[in-house]
Amino acid sequence: TSVIAVQGGVRSKGHSSRPPLALLVAAHSVQLHRCLNCCTSADQLLREASPTPSMPSMRHSWLLCLPLAASLAPVEQIKTLLKLGKIDGATGYHELDSGFCNSVYRVDTHKKPVVVKIYSAMAKARCAPACRGVVDEAVGAAGLGPQIHVRTDDALVAEFVDGETLTERDLKDDETALAIAPKLAALHALPIPEPLPRKPALWVGVDAMLACDGDALDANLLKREAARMRDAVEACTHADVLGHGDLKPSNVLRLRRGGIAFIDFELAGPNYRGYDIFKLFRTSKLPAASDASLLSFVEAYLGEGATRRAADACLLETKLFEPLTWLEAAIFFSFAAATLPEKRDEMAALARDRWAAYEDCAGAGFDAAVKNLVGNNTS
Repeated sequence: TSVIAVQGGVRSKGHSSRPPLALLVAAHSVQLHRCLNCCTSADQLLREASPTPSMPSMRHSWLLCLPLAASLAPVEQIKTLLKLGKIDGATGYHELDSGFCNSVYRVDTHKKPVVVKIYSAMAKARCAPACRGVVDEAVGAAGLGPQIHVRTDDALVAEFVDGETLTERDLKDDETALAIAPKLAALHALPIPEPLPRKPALWVGVDAMLACDGDALDANLLKREAARMRDAVEACTHADVLGHGDLKPSNVLRLRRGGIAFIDFELAGPNYRGYDIFKLFRTSKLPAASDASLLSFVEAYLGEGATRRAADACLLETKLFEPLTWLEAAIFFSFAAATLPEKRDEMAALARDRWAAYEDCAGAGFDAAVKNLVGNNTS
């Protein structure tokens, strides 16, 4: 029988755990009438879930019997994807992540677990159908990320890689940061897959989001600043690497077997190396990375044969992208506020926060850095 595992229930010795009541209400609201494992009715499940003094524990085996409601896991879609990859014997579905970007599930099978990612409408709006999963596939084949079993316009099925995503604080550890540098260099050195547009992926995404006018921020102001940033960046550097496009720490996995892997390539394509590097180190709450830390990373990224002049130039290029990482985030959250009316206030607040961070670093200092880089490139 296909089952879905509960995350968040507390299992105690001798009896099964109590599931979150909200999950059962969700199952009941989509007219799922019986548990698929033992045929207990949804009404009975709800009665059992009610915490009462006379019922300190539950007789129902929740880790086996949580109903497969469509609102909790799109099981039929997942089964179809597994069939495309000739993956048989699904035994459990565990939601790993669900937000306004994508829904991600670990699916246990009789052999090895796999990960199924189902793209949200927002993710699809920023990546053309022919490009979805293309970079994931190339990176997996190169051993820099999970191998891809199935790729469609709507979803991916990948190998399950046992590890933990990094945090901003992890990047403060020199050993962790320096372990990423040669892997990122290897990613950037991969050939750019043919289906991808030649236009830098950063501007593909920005233009797609700006086309959806919202009122969280002044749309005309965002378009004007995006054009300003693009002119400045293109005067200084080139989008000549296969960039990740969203290289925040949570898109880097520290593997339990050792090493690191990259995940989530919806925004990948031809891009600027400095954009990836700065976004990796950008912080929202912790102190900013020092120039010394960034330089150490850049030197490890460039490799032993790089000159000090090359390292200094790469450092300047990396720092140039600080305001653009904030501007792209402000545009994204403004886009999200217009696209997700139920989260409009939350997304609008985040858009204003990112815009304030952009304004803090996009003034005279940025203009001077651009002038310096242009001068270095022509000398």
